Formats: sequence, structure tokens, C-alpha cells
Amino acid sequence: MRYIYTFLLLTFLIKSVLLKNDGELYDPGRSTLINLNPMNFNTQITNNRNKQIISFIHFYSPDDGKSKQLKDVFIELDKEYSGMFKLAGLNCKKYKDLCSKQGVTDFPTFKVYPPLPAPPMKYEGKIETKYIISYLGKFVGNKVQELNNNNFDDFIHTKPNIPKVLLFTDKKNVPLIFKRLSLEFDVSIYYL
Repeated sequence: MRYIYTFLLLTFLIKSVLLKNDGELYDPGRSTLINLNPMNFNTQITNNRNKQIISFIHFYSPDDGKSKQLKDVFIELDKEYSGMFKLAGLNCKKYKDLCSKQGVTDFPTFKVYPPLPAPPMKYEGKIETKYIISYLGKFVGNKVQELNNNNFDDFIHTKPNIPKVLLFTDKKNVPLIFKRLSLEFDVSIYYL
């Protein structure tokens, strides 16, 4: 019995050391948010800008009380829009040079990295899901076309081997999810 307790204690201690998040605000085991660092910044953010991927980054210092307050909003945003946008956090206390290179000196700072050629931009709006999504939605490309009497025959006969998707809506604008899907499946599905 003593060996079991010893084993459990050792397992707990090893797990605690291995899973220590090293001052990171976001726990990778609890969300898909990416903890950025100098080794992964280019692959996770910079290189993806060529692929029409929009990134939204929370630059923070772990001892900044405001960042800790906004953490839950950012995690909820990630849960609702994971896959549509890349959300990440960057610990500026730990990676000062990288934050400085990105022009970040105050905390918290939120920046949008839209598809190229648009430059990264500081987000100055409210840190609430509806405001953030409204802002990020402006950067989402759109391959959706409106179907009408003039282009109906083209729609039917163009790309005959590719599945076609129709959206019937009374909305004035194309929904964000549909715009994003039209980019993701551009060559495999025809959107109208």
C-alpha cells in the first residue's frame, strides 16, 4: 500500500513539473489558443497570412491584472470561432524582444494579422465577442457569388464535376461562416 501512495505522489509531482505552463496566461490543455514564442511565431502567424488566415493575438504580461480579466473572453472567443480565426497569446514578459519587434509596449494589446498584403493592426475596440468578430469579419475574403437570372446557366454548367452550395437567406450580407467556407473549399465546392 505504501508503494501505491509513493507511486501516486511521484506521478503527481512529475505531471506538475511537465505540465507547468511557465507563466503563460493560456493553458494549452484547456483551449486551442496558441502560446506564441520566437520559435513558432513565423509558422503560426506570419506564414499563414499567405493562406487567407486571420490571426488575433493577445499580447500580455502575466502580472497584468487587465489581461487576466480578459482571459475568459478570449478563451470563449476561441471556443466559438476556432477554425475560423487563429487566436493566440504572447507572453511579453518572457519574450520582450518579440513583442518589441511587433511594436507592442503596453498591456494588454490586441493585434490583428490579416491576410497579406494588409499590415498588422492594433485592435482598439471593446473586448467582447460580438465587437471582435465584427472587426475580424472585415478581413475575411469572399468567393461567394450572388445567383440571379443572368448567371444561373453559368452556375449550372460551370465546373460540372464540383458540388455546388446554395444559401437562401433574407440577409443583406453574406454570413461570415459562409464567406470563410467559400475560401476554405474554393477549389472543391462552388458557392453561390
